[in-house]
Amino acid sequence: MLAQPVALNQDQHKDLKVVQKFSNEILHERHIAPLMLQEFTAAAPHFPIFFLKAPEAEVYSPVAVLGLKDGQNLFMKDGEWEGQYLPAGIRAYPFTLAQASEEQLVLCINEQADNVSTTEGQALFNADGKPTEFLEGVNSFFKDYIDANGISRNIMSQLAEMGLFRADGLQYRDLAGNERRLNGFYVIDREKFEKLTDEQFLAVRKFGVLPAIYAHFMSLDRIGTLIARLPVEAKA
Repeated sequence: MLAQPVALNQDQHKDLKVVQKFSNEILHERHIAPLMLQEFTAAAPHFPIFFLKAPEAEVYSPVAVLGLKDGQNLFMKDGEWEGQYLPAGIRAYPFTLAQASEEQLVLCINEQADNVSTTEGQALFNADGKPTEFLEGVNSFFKDYIDANGISRNIMSQLAEMGLFRADGLQYRDLAGNERRLNGFYVIDREKFEKLTDEQFLAVRKFGVLPAIYAHFMSLDRIGTLIARLPVEAKA
């Protein structure tokens, strides 16, 4: 299990460096990865896109599905990532964000990540304790990520108010002909979407979300891609 990220601190982490290579360890045993609406058109040709619902609120979070059961990533082979699109929330590892308060997010780092070092890579802080150009780039990435994620969440709240989400487990028939189901997912209800009034449809178009919705519908056909990647013993 990966160590928990900690808040980045210039005193505690003044000697840390990050090797600029992607670390696959964040993807081991991960069967879902977070997405933003803005990523749907890039992700849809490769993964099924579903939504998870917060336990006690009408808050929906989109995810790319990477495996057909908990702990299974079908795009990892011999420890290497074989996927053709890497979600933005994964791409930034060993950095991540954590909620410090209701309105404040803090930049965190996994000190034990395999691309974190004290001897090689890009320094995070200069000798005077100020962020390096590399760390400023990381901060800029997350600023853009926060802005895009906020837009994504607001739009999904609007879609939820229209009643467009419905529970729908990931159902499939494996290559041995067995019926399988992975529960806990939601989709945008295509029938309800197609029955939107002209006013509602125009509102959705105004959100700029139509390409993402159609990409979501298209992505559901990618379940076959996951089945094809099942290990040989699971196909028998």
